[in-house]
Amino acid sequence: MNNRREQLETLHAHLGELVVVLAQDPLCQWRKHFVACQQRAASLLSLGFTQSELNGLSGSVNHVYGGAGSFNDYAPARAKADGTFGVIPGMDRFSEVSGNVYTSALALRVVGNAP
Repeated sequence: MNNRREQLETLHAHLGELVVVLAQDPLCQWRKHFVACQQRAASLLSLGFTQSELNGLSGSVNHVYGGAGSFNDYAPARAKADGTFGVIPGMDRFSEVSGNVYTSALALRVVGNAP
């Protein structure tokens, strides 16, 4: 898919899914970041965009996925009364949805001398 608008629409939709999933955990500090990224994607869809702006959005989305204390370390689980941990209800698709966001943001990026 080389249509940048379609790729941006896909990222916007995936960000929306992730924001909904993350809303199930009121203690999740990452939701605010992804809401801001979704708003930026919506703005670019509305006002138009350059490849440089798409690269910037891609970087903004994906920079939280690496390193110690990053979004990759987030676990949508809470301790139960019996001392075990369980997935927060409504977050069973978390891995799939967060992976979709990462992949769709990466697809927007152009590296090197791409046309």
